[in-house]
Amino acid sequence: MVRLRPFKPQDAEEVSRWIGEDEKAFMMFTAGRYSYPLKGEEIVSRHYGFERENDAFMMTALDEKGRVSGHFIFRMLDFEKSSVHMGFIIVSPEKRGKGFGKQMIRKALEYATDILGVRKVTLGVFENNDAAYHCYLSSGFKVKNHVKDCFEFKDEKWGLYEMEYDNDIEEEKE
Repeated sequence: MVRLRPFKPQDAEEVSRWIGEDEKAFMMFTAGRYSYPLKGEEIVSRHYGFERENDAFMMTALDEKGRVSGHFIFRMLDFEKSSVHMGFIIVSPEKRGKGFGKQMIRKALEYATDILGVRKVTLGVFENNDAAYHCYLSSGFKVKNHVKDCFEFKDEKWGLYEMEYDNDIEEEKE
């Protein structure tokens, strides 16, 4: 079972530990928008920056025992376009490969459509992040665009899938 709540600054240290010493995983999570190695203070700083904006905020996913087990950001919230973008999506290592990520994404989609009242949710995922890519596909996201070689990490070039969940299409299926 997954529960969502707004991010709290005390969540930051736990989230920062999930990446550890894996710089490649760090880049997949942050796309270089945070400093490596990730420190909790930097997440908290980003959180306070989002609090000054009307279109962005962080969320925390809790497991069945109330432990911090996932994290993501909603940003670019646009009520006129009825859309929001998800980013910086991560699940604790203990929960990976066990369906928690898919549950978290589905709960985030419920939040976006039922609470925020938007029809579309977008996100980007690097093409070499197979687990996340398949999680998003199985949660109802569709690939809208593929950008080749848009990100460099050391001697690698990564492409990006731009994905979209459209609640209007999902409702038509029911």
